[in-house]
Amino acid sequence: MPIVDLLSGGLSKKRIALGRGYLAALIITTAAALLQIALQPVLYPFPLLFYLPAVVLATLYGGAGPGALAAVVSAACVFHFAWPGPHLPGRHLLGSHFLGSCLGLFDARVALPFLSYAVVAAASVFAVQAARSERMRLRLQYAETIAQLSLEKERLASLQRRMTTNMQAVASLLTLQKIKLRSDPGSAARIIDDARQRVVELSQINRRLSEYALGGQGMAEYLRLLCADFQVGLAASHDIRCTTADDVDIKDPDKLLALSVLVGEAVGNALRHGFRENQAGTIAVNLRRTAAGRCQLTIADNGRGLPYPVDPAEAASSGFVIMRAMAVQLAGQLEASPSKQGTTLIVNFEA
Repeated sequence: MPIVDLLSGGLSKKRIALGRGYLAALIITTAAALLQIALQPVLYPFPLLFYLPAVVLATLYGGAGPGALAAVVSAACVFHFAWPGPHLPGRHLLGSHFLGSCLGLFDARVALPFLSYAVVAAASVFAVQAARSERMRLRLQYAETIAQLSLEKERLASLQRRMTTNMQAVASLLTLQKIKLRSDPGSAARIIDDARQRVVELSQINRRLSEYALGGQGMAEYLRLLCADFQVGLAASHDIRCTTADDVDIKDPDKLLALSVLVGEAVGNALRHGFRENQAGTIAVNLRRTAAGRCQLTIADNGRGLPYPVDPAEAASSGFVIMRAMAVQLAGQLEASPSKQGTTLIVNFEA
């Protein structure tokens, strides 16, 4: 129904604009006729002096239709009032102004000038309409260019924000690894490798965000491809299932980045630590809307679960620190539900 209303509204506007064009053509032609008649004694050798400009003005204002109307009305005015009009030889014997004018049309001296006028008027309407169409095309092209530039500017600003956030994330990650190295110098190789993997995952997230910003992808497809990247990057054989409700579409680039990092960290941790060696399993990522302006992200695996009870608000591991920080950026809170049947992470946030 809204589409029908929109289309009917657009058609009504076009009809109104067209009506204004025809009305303007009549007004302009009438003004030209009054001027021509008032100055006829002076302008008799030039009976079209005001009419051709009227045709041009009517075409400029309303287009080819109003211009053609102005040309026809102008021809009728010239034919009736000026040429042959009162100058037709023997007109007074016919007893009728109109009849005399009509008979005068068969005079070759009259027919040829009117034919020339028709050609000139048609050429004027065609030329002015072509210029008018070109002007409208250029205006539309200019508007599209401005819109494209605005979009590119917005994308550039979004990219700049993401780069700033990424650098801050890398700095925070290196700080966490530095703290780990101080407490356990012997695990330097593992800690550095872990940091390297997280930086790689961050670059994958940015690549997917750039593709998503270009359009053509839904939220469900974006999360599916993102999880597939993590699976390939960790050379994992576990099944990752992503489901996203149709009414979820996060447009805020900062929230989308935080959500992506949180999903990447949770899925990566599950792939790295959630399953025993050679254990098959599934990771389910679900994003749905729970209320107006509220969404819920759930990431659950059916692996071995955490070896000890965990409070997400107090856990000091780098994974939980990162996920907790991303949940805060989403204006939400991280919840964990570990069990022997796996681990479930839940984040309720505003979106």
